[in-house]
Amino acid sequence: MNRAAISPSAFPLTAKYDPQWVRDNALGENALCQVESLARHLPLRAGMRVLDLGCGKATSSIFLAREFGIQAWAADEATSPTENHKRAMELQCEASVFPLQVDAHSLPFAKEFFDAVIAIDSFLYFGTDDRYLGYLIQFVKPGGFIGVVDIAFTRELQSIEEAPGYLRPQYAKHWSYVHSVQWWKQHWEKTALVDVQCAELLPESDELLRDYVRGRLPGQDEDSIMRAVPRDHEGLISLFCLVARKC
Repeated sequence: MNRAAISPSAFPLTAKYDPQWVRDNALGENALCQVESLARHLPLRAGMRVLDLGCGKATSSIFLAREFGIQAWAADEATSPTENHKRAMELQCEASVFPLQVDAHSLPFAKEFFDAVIAIDSFLYFGTDDRYLGYLIQFVKPGGFIGVVDIAFTRELQSIEEAPGYLRPQYAKHWSYVHSVQWWKQHWEKTALVDVQCAELLPESDELLRDYVRGRLPGQDEDSIMRAVPRDHEGLISLFCLVARKC
């Protein structure tokens, strides 16, 4: 990975980490940049309990534990908790990162256990369900926070007919559940369970998406984002940040 690809001035905390380590443990766009962006909107303090939902290889959990002194429960359905524990040990934060393998719909926690829940590049897989926020919020303390960074469209697509041609072959499988920031804000606000504090596109969206595509190794299978981003000449695909406080 080109060390100059991601601006250190835009992500000073991420810049402290080995770019190759970040790349080797990535399952999508730069997770550390995404969680650093999210952290700007969360009142993180040492000792807070944070659920990192859909954490992948737990780099976001490791980052938050090291940079903010929080305790992170690194939860993912598909990634080995043993491997995530090894990654935490390698960066000397095994005492504050607790990996587990669990489905997002079957969380084994006490009610009001967490100060915050975050989801980096994962919430689209379960969070579009109208009932999910009501399920998830029970694990957050009164006044606690939920924060998400994920893929968004800059305008809402109501049907496949409104989608650009390059999205249509995989629209049903990969793009039909992607929405605009405005859709997400309304999706959460209508529950009356949270007060939305931030709903915006990341200013660095284009930089992060282009870097993800640019950094793919020759011969690697293209995923849906890699195929679409180079063809997106109208700025349709972006990253969004959504943060809400539990009422």
